Amino acid sequence: MSVCRRCGQEIEWITTAAGRAIPFDPEPVFVIEGDGRDTFTTDDGAPVVGRVARPEEESPELPVAFVPHWKTCGRG
Repeated sequence: MSVCRRCGQEIEWITTAAGRAIPFDPEPVFVIEGDGRDTFTTDDGAPVVGRVARPEEESPELPVAFVPHWKTCGRG
C-alpha cells in the first residue's frame, strides 16, 4: 500500500483496462450501476459508471469497485 504525497491517506494503485496505473481509496464501495455519472474501477481494472450505494441499498448483488483517490484527496 502507498501513501498520497498530498494528503497522507493510504492509497491503492490499480491498473485500468486502458493500461494506466491510477491511485484509488483502499476501501471498496457498492455501486448502483447506471444511476449517476461517477466512474469507479473494479480490482481487475474494469470501469463501472454509477453512484455509491447508500447503506440501505448495499447488497452482494451489486458491483464492488473503488473510488479514484482524486475525488476524496484532502490535499493536505
